Parts: sequence; structure tokens; C-alpha cells
Amino acid sequence: MKRSNPRKEISKKELTALGKYIYDELDKGLFPKMSFKSRSVRNMKYDEELKQFVLGANTVTRDSHNIKHIRPFTQLLWLAYFSKELLKESKTSTLRDVYYSAQAYDVDFVDQSESDSIITDLEALLQRAREEFNVYPEERSAIFGDHDIEYTIPRYQGRRLNLTSHPDGLLIGPSLSTAEFVDTSSPEGHEQFVSAGGGAGVPYFKSNKIAQKD
Repeated sequence: MKRSNPRKEISKKELTALGKYIYDELDKGLFPKMSFKSRSVRNMKYDEELKQFVLGANTVTRDSHNIKHIRPFTQLLWLAYFSKELLKESKTSTLRDVYYSAQAYDVDFVDQSESDSIITDLEALLQRAREEFNVYPEERSAIFGDHDIEYTIPRYQGRRLNLTSHPDGLLIGPSLSTAEFVDTSSPEGHEQFVSAGGGAGVPYFKSNKIAQKD
């Protein structure tokens, strides 16, 4: 029996809710706006409890009533639509593919850096990582360790694999970064693995704890 990925299902619901909000505001004769936490360096703070940097209280607003905001506002809406389609069709896209796909929809980006910036805005707006919208950077990292993972992508759901199965490690791409940790022989649990390159999947692997063996 196929299992849906809970993170992806939540992302789909939130993207649908965003679209409903836009339509509702327009039906009321109002100009919709979107606010989210600023991801500037000045708004980053170190959380002693979490032992990592988190976003502060400063926010950014995209207001369709402001002519200066129309461009990033519509780009953000298109990206939300595009991400919803990826999730609905169980497809994935790289950052570069998003940039080129926009051209087919006549959505104008000066270059890929502008497209990447809008993707970051969507992450901040919904407080979810781009991988949860099925958008990934290029595969350039690998992971190795005595851990069993279980795939969640279509046609591979339920299949398990040990991360020591290849001597060079496994490339971290869409299928691996959305997999779940299910078992380990390491007494230290999920922390005992090696990754290289800083690719898309590492944050998820670090956040998915698994039970330690007795």
C-alpha cells in the first residue's frame, strides 16, 4: 500500500490555502498581500537552545496595491502554482529548471538568481524548505553511514536501503532527501553518518531522529 509523504501533503494544503486566500481577497475587492519573515543576515539570530541560527521578528511584505511589489508578488504566486503542480503530479524540479520553466509561462526573471530569491521567499512565507515543494538544487553531495532508509517517492515507496551499500556514498537527490530513517546499528543513533558537499538532503537527515538500538 502506498504511503503519502506527510510533509508533502502539508505543503499541498498550505499552497491550496494560499491560493484560496488570494481569491477570497479579490472577491472582496481587496488587494491581497503576503508577509513573511525577512531572511536577511541582520534578521538572523543564534538560538542557544536549538544550537542553530533562526529568523528574527523582522518581516517583509509583498503588497499587490503597491506597484513596486507587483513584479515579485506575481512571481511568488506563479511559483506557488508551479510548486503545487509539481506536488500534484509527483514531479521534481531543480532550481535551474524552475527558472527555465518560468519562461514557458511568460513569467519574467532577469536571471536565475532572481528566480532563486523568489523560491526563498516562498520558503519563508510557508515556513517550509524548498524540498517540500519538490524543488531541489543540483545533486552534488553524497551521504554514507550504517543507516537504513525507506523511500517515500512513487514506485519506490516502502523500499529500504542501507547507506553503506555503495563505497562512495549515495548521491543526495530528491529520492534520498525525502526518505525516512528507519534503523541504525550505531549506538549514537542518527548522528553517525558522513555527508559531503552540502546538498539538499542533509538538513532533513539531521532532523529525522531514529530510535537507538538497545
